[in-house]
Amino acid sequence: MGGLSHTQIRNNKVMLYLNKFFGVYDYTIELTITVLFSIMIVIISGQVVFRYLFKIPMMWSAEMAQYIFIWIVYLGGAQAFLMNRHLVVDMFSRKIPDPYWKYLTLILYLMILIFLFFVFWLGLQYVGQNLYKPIFSVRWIRLGWVYASVPVGALFMVINILRVVLPSILAGKNSRIIEETRVDPTSVLRA
Repeated sequence: MGGLSHTQIRNNKVMLYLNKFFGVYDYTIELTITVLFSIMIVIISGQVVFRYLFKIPMMWSAEMAQYIFIWIVYLGGAQAFLMNRHLVVDMFSRKIPDPYWKYLTLILYLMILIFLFFVFWLGLQYVGQNLYKPIFSVRWIRLGWVYASVPVGALFMVINILRVVLPSILAGKNSRIIEETRVDPTSVLRA
């Protein structure tokens, strides 16, 4: 009787659906970053062409590029948590023995999560205050949509941190986030 129980089958189906969902989730965020980056390049290139070739400055281009860049930073920050690509100053943490390293890492991620919950909450309040205010150079775009990058980015960062840290907690062992956090500093020089 080597078959799977109903609970195991249900858990496998849930994991399959979660993997599909997060595959679409990750693809959507990465595609959004790519599209926004492309739009930002077109806007900045257009500004250069219009200003220097045609002597017609596009007054709105710098502001729009800044606002698009803000969205790119917050969405990219969320993906960086998922891929463990944030910068880490590990001068002191490398000296901590391995058994304690796991707990220190979990405490640090807990502090980051608490901070991100505050960023999310305050970001929502700020969006609400500026929802109907137009941006300065393009009157039909509202500041609330620009500032929405803060709570959206914070929420995505929380989701991605939980996606990486929860498996290690549930499994009761070090996961890739805890093991890969220690990076050999000389590997950067070799790359």
